[in-house]
Amino acid sequence: MITKFLINKEKLKFNEAQAFTEEIIKNLFKEINSTYIFLTYLKEAGNSIGLYYKYTSKENTYRRLTGGPEISFHEDYEYMTILTSRVETLKKINDRAKNIAKCVSGVEPYAGISLSRDKKLLYGITKLGNVGLIEIITNNNNKDVNWCIEHLFENVIEEKINAKSSQEAANSYLKDSWILYGNKNYELSSSSTNNGFFINLNAKIKDNYIEHILLTGNFYASPPMEPINAVLALEGTPINEVYFYGIKARFKKIEIEGLNRENVFYVLDDLYNKLINFENK
Repeated sequence: MITKFLINKEKLKFNEAQAFTEEIIKNLFKEINSTYIFLTYLKEAGNSIGLYYKYTSKENTYRRLTGGPEISFHEDYEYMTILTSRVETLKKINDRAKNIAKCVSGVEPYAGISLSRDKKLLYGITKLGNVGLIEIITNNNNKDVNWCIEHLFENVIEEKINAKSSQEAANSYLKDSWILYGNKNYELSSSSTNNGFFINLNAKIKDNYIEHILLTGNFYASPPMEPINAVLALEGTPINEVYFYGIKARFKKIEIEGLNRENVFYVLDDLYNKLINFENK
């Protein structure tokens, strides 16, 4: 199998790199058993947060396509995506991402981040249909990255490119509706952790109904939006255990990495009990 390693000649803004990754994903939907790696240097400093991460009001914040933690980056940091078009589990993609992260940084990742005295690396993962996606942000030098790509992938073919994507696609990653997710606080909350990964559920009730509910955290999932959509199904429902059982059933069909399903079930049960107690006060 050939691995196409696309190295961008020019620096890109974070959202421009995301938009070009989106273009690769669209092409991969039409291909089978293909691997693309895209690497670019970033044009400016900023802050990157995972898909489920609560917005933290930091300047130049970008929300990733994948889950995972938060990282600050500077100009000339590398943004790299590894995309594979084949049927495989999210766990397998996570194992691959951890191997790449450890190879590049020299440090075992913890909760999605590898840190040493002078090196910093973050990885995020998800699956979009049969396309596996790994996002990596690092300050490691290009030699480390290239060496790891050559040794961890088969038949690597490098190509220097001028990455271009539509301005409309790039601008979509700057919209408040995308970036500001999770910037609300509700009266009732529950949380669960697992080795640095975590999940939070917040809810607000009105007239014995769930008016608002919010899921945030540091974890990975596929399909990527399904954890958010699953809990949003509780909005507008009465506080009833049957509805929470339904959400648990949906989560059983979601692939999750970083957390265990027990973490998810705990926050659902705990939030339900808090809602019942609050309602009965």
